[in-house]
Amino acid sequence: MISRVRWSIFFLSVLSIFCLLYSYNDLIQTSIRTHDYRKRAGSLFTVTGSPSLDSPLVIVVCNPYENDTYKFGQQQSFSGNSTNPTNSSGGPIFENEETLAELRKSWTRQSQQTLTMIKTLLYFSKSPLWRIIVISDSKRTFQRLANLTVAFPEVERRRLILEHKYLWFPPEYPELRSHWRPCAWAKQFLAETLPKEDAVIYVDSDLLFLGPGEELWWLLKSMGPKQLIALAPEPFYKLEEKTYHYAGRVGLNTGVMAINLTRARQLPGGGMGSAILTEGPIQPEPRHDQDALNHFLKDKPHLLMEVTSRWNFLPSSCMKTAPPCPDCYSAGIIVLHGADMSFYRPVDVKFSVMYATLFGAAVDADPQLLYALLSAQLVLTDTIKLPYPCSNYSDINEALTLRLAEEAAESVRRKRAAYNFVSKIT
Repeated sequence: MISRVRWSIFFLSVLSIFCLLYSYNDLIQTSIRTHDYRKRAGSLFTVTGSPSLDSPLVIVVCNPYENDTYKFGQQQSFSGNSTNPTNSSGGPIFENEETLAELRKSWTRQSQQTLTMIKTLLYFSKSPLWRIIVISDSKRTFQRLANLTVAFPEVERRRLILEHKYLWFPPEYPELRSHWRPCAWAKQFLAETLPKEDAVIYVDSDLLFLGPGEELWWLLKSMGPKQLIALAPEPFYKLEEKTYHYAGRVGLNTGVMAINLTRARQLPGGGMGSAILTEGPIQPEPRHDQDALNHFLKDKPHLLMEVTSRWNFLPSSCMKTAPPCPDCYSAGIIVLHGADMSFYRPVDVKFSVMYATLFGAAVDADPQLLYALLSAQLVLTDTIKLPYPCSNYSDINEALTLRLAEEAAESVRRKRAAYNFVSKIT
């Protein structure tokens, strides 16, 4: 038995080394072809400067549970000093329904996810400054989140402009404060919460940026004259036993929303959430704000700009019911969304690997090392013969790492240029 275990460890070690060498060779090839590629594809979505200064990035963070009873296991990350929210085998944390209930209420989980989201935003972005409005249930919650960024290098902290705003809910609907989950409905009342803002990009805190976050502002610039919101598909609506009304081709996910608030204020009630409420009771009764927004938009396609899953890639984006996403391959997935704790539950192994690796990475990690490591780990997941949503999604590894590969290739070019310069003067 011991010999079998040793042989398995030896085999995996050799395979890991092979994958790292393969990744590095692929990186060199990417370095050669990236320049022409970017002219052909990525430049379509290029946004320069700091667009969030005019139209901020918005997140909602609440902490109604003061007693955080869930304790994460300790595991060393590849950077050597991080606490990784995975078990000893590298998989997601999941024990039983009781554990899951505790995990949903855990401030540790929520704060780790939010900090990782901000870290990946800074890592891939070229924007000098990021204005982020944090809508929360208390000043204390906001301060606890802001304090977490102290761990970032000073040069990265200076790029962040964090602002606090309190939640707003219509007084006549107090039940919305805790409907589905605490503060879940808050993102539907952004027009009322942020009366001075013309447009915003809203994102859930349980996501990773896999490319320049400023590209999301391309969505705001691309809206038609009547469109007020841009959303990506939620294919899971097509698979549910109970039929819920949905908008778009297969349903819409609200984890990433580009919203023109000025246009939203022209709706009945003065905002998206208020307009939903003015239409009266919904049947079947919505489970959450996403169901309600889908119901509201299904007969109002003129208000919607439906985009591909590149802008909000979910585990369900790999399902056969999902619309095709050609720009996932041509320009890379920009946002990976671990909806409903997918980063912590055994939903999809590639999502778990992406989150665990980027959670452990430093905000100034070497892109060559990070790309080689992440690519090797994704290749290893392909040897797992278990069904999961993205197991049959062709070229998913390349779509997940395309923008990181470009960062690594650029790093290679800079190092070569520096070497050539030193060689000439010496």
